[in-house]
Amino acid sequence: MKLFRHLAGYLPANLASAMASFGGVYVFTRLLGAEEYGRYALMFTVLALIHTVTLAPGEAAAYRFTAQAKARGDLADHYATVRSLLLRSLLMAGVLMLVLTLALSHMPRYLRILPWMALLLPLNTLLQATLEAHRANQDVGRYAAIFSFKLLGGFAIGAMIAWFTHIGAAAPFIGLVCAAALLNVFQVPWLARAAKGGHADAARRRVYLSYGLPVAAALSLDLLLSAADRFLITLFLGEASVGAYAAGYGVADKTILLLCAWAAMAGAPLVMAAWEEEGEAAAREQARGLVSTMLLIGLPAATGLALVAEPLAEALIGEDVRDGATRIIPWIAFAGLMNGLLIHYYTEAFQLAKKTGEQALLMLVPAGANIAANLVLIPMLGLIGAVVATVGSYALGILIIALRGRRYIALPMPFLELAKIALASLAMWPAVALVPHFGSWPELFCKAAAGGAVYIAAAWLLDAGGARSFMRDKLSSSRPAEAS
Repeated sequence: MKLFRHLAGYLPANLASAMASFGGVYVFTRLLGAEEYGRYALMFTVLALIHTVTLAPGEAAAYRFTAQAKARGDLADHYATVRSLLLRSLLMAGVLMLVLTLALSHMPRYLRILPWMALLLPLNTLLQATLEAHRANQDVGRYAAIFSFKLLGGFAIGAMIAWFTHIGAAAPFIGLVCAAALLNVFQVPWLARAAKGGHADAARRRVYLSYGLPVAAALSLDLLLSAADRFLITLFLGEASVGAYAAGYGVADKTILLLCAWAAMAGAPLVMAAWEEEGEAAAREQARGLVSTMLLIGLPAATGLALVAEPLAEALIGEDVRDGATRIIPWIAFAGLMNGLLIHYYTEAFQLAKKTGEQALLMLVPAGANIAANLVLIPMLGLIGAVVATVGSYALGILIIALRGRRYIALPMPFLELAKIALASLAMWPAVALVPHFGSWPELFCKAAAGGAVYIAAAWLLDAGGARSFMRDKLSSSRPAEAS
């Protein structure tokens, strides 16, 4: 099955992402402290917003139109157009960075982060454009190698800088700049070779923008949906509370999103190829495999995180922010699964139909609801208020996007498989509860091993997600053919 082969190919990239994410929480919550970690989380969110608003259109076009250009035999024109679009977009990113600098001119602790953010914008967008091209070409090995080095190299360099210096929240950004600069030494020439002889066509650039701008708007709104609460927490509760919230988010939400992204890395290009080459029925069949895989790995992971929240926080999160993070991990784990289904599955209907403008408009509803709910609930309930607002907003987003997207392609939700996976996930509860409380890493490993073993056994018995059927088919196909 092609989806499972791609999953295996993208596994190193997702392991690297998990290591960088967990390592970042473990190291930076300890080395930076609550307030500096809160500043880092806030500025990283700002960087992501600027990047998404200005540079994501070109990156989205690099992914969406590569297969089409390959089929038409004009890849050089495609890459030349993408490159010219990215260079123009960097001007707008520069303007926003200038506005941000003026807005923070009276806040020196934030100002010292801005030069590194400014360097990251061009480095990251050129790198991301090549990564999207590799992904669209299903060049799994190259994508995994570049993506892994970008994250692990950036984390390792940033951690060393934080250890040996006292520059605070700027350290992680410096690490990312160094890793991205090294990779661009190899990837920028690749993009130049790919675009060699190509012509940056203005008409094609307008087509790419008409597709990419709504994608960027939708992604920006999704980012606001998941991160606007951090700014409101700063307003009502202070930077230290942002540090606790970001640490809990970094452990729970990132874990589940990584798993959903892993499934999407492997499955989304197959869905798109089926849509372009064979039509809606083939795309629906590929989408069924994608969402089944997403649920098969995402739902037990969310359940497991909720069950081991306390030892997980003791093991990974610095003491300054641990208590607040522990309280939110169970809820954010399931919010992360909802977010993964929203951005990596249900929005696919709008990507395939090239109705990204409508997707962006629809995302205004949950994003606005999230901000309104946070304004009411954070003063009343503290960090838990932000969590309640997040879960409710994601539920609203899935409802709106899924129902409206059915006009273009009715993406399936295999409810029988969902029930099997949910039952197998719930089976972990008594097994984890039987492990005694002895704290930190030992307890975490024992509970994770017990829960994981029970889930695998239950999923196998129930054939959840077609796991048993897949393995039976693989074993059958691997047997040597009998002589006639």
